[in-house]
Amino acid sequence: MTKIPPLNSLQAFEAVSRHMSIKLAAEELCLTPTAISHRVKALENHFGVRLFHRMTRSLKLTSEGKQLLPFVSEAFGQLRQASVAMTSNDIEGNLVVTTTRSFAWSWLCPRLPKFTQKYPDLKVRVLASDSVLDFARYSVDVSIRHGAGDCEDAHVAWVLDDFVTPICATNIAAGVKSPESLLDMDFVEYEWLGFTEGDPDWANWFKSNGVAPPNKEPIGSFSDEIMCIEAAIDNRATALVSIIAASREIDRGRICAPFTSVLKDRSYYLVCPSDTAGGAKIRAFEEWLLNEADDFRESDYWLRFFSDNEIAAH
Repeated sequence: MTKIPPLNSLQAFEAVSRHMSIKLAAEELCLTPTAISHRVKALENHFGVRLFHRMTRSLKLTSEGKQLLPFVSEAFGQLRQASVAMTSNDIEGNLVVTTTRSFAWSWLCPRLPKFTQKYPDLKVRVLASDSVLDFARYSVDVSIRHGAGDCEDAHVAWVLDDFVTPICATNIAAGVKSPESLLDMDFVEYEWLGFTEGDPDWANWFKSNGVAPPNKEPIGSFSDEIMCIEAAIDNRATALVSIIAASREIDRGRICAPFTSVLKDRSYYLVCPSDTAGGAKIRAFEEWLLNEADDFRESDYWLRFFSDNEIAAH
């Protein structure tokens, strides 16, 4: 009978192959980089082949490593699924959710108390970051991502479509009568990390409303949507931001959206590893989140932008 190599060596190999980094694999497994290197070397000695090409600042799988990886990945995936199945009825412990800072602050966090009241034994931790955080490295259970939903080898569920519209402080809104009136105002610009030419901007919003874009520079440009909204308030200016991000301050009466004209932005998706999607706490959070999204799309706030009960849907 063929001798099976040590499980800890296989685990180290799988983590290093996934991250293509000994350092990141060590952080995930709570080991030192030296210990990871020793375990990978032990696996290479077991098979009598090299599994990685070790270059100056990077790693690359050898042909033997590429041959081994699918079997090891599948085996650990099945182990994770078995672990989920063994605890599938437990809605307790910790749930780590990551999403963008603006979505966390403006939409998710005001609604979270309803979830925690429903599941008091489940402690929710929110990691707000505009970067996509690695599930394993940061012990993330669920991510709510702003994008196109094209996440390979993951469970993905559409949450909300996003749209942008101009906003301004409530105390200057009376002077904003038409899109043309914005031409005389200062404006601030929001361009998040990863912003591309295809994303909505001031020029496209003005064009969609039949107005030539102003030939002037913004008084400020921000990569953080909350900062952009605050800058518009402080400088008596206008900003083009997400109707989702603006919803909280509009409810508070600090800002308003003078027009119902919007531009389509990216969408929000719930994403989690496929092998943990069946866990009870993940399923509970997903069901709650999608129900909250349905309620939001049916709210007076949302329907103001989409007349004749034509709800913008995915």
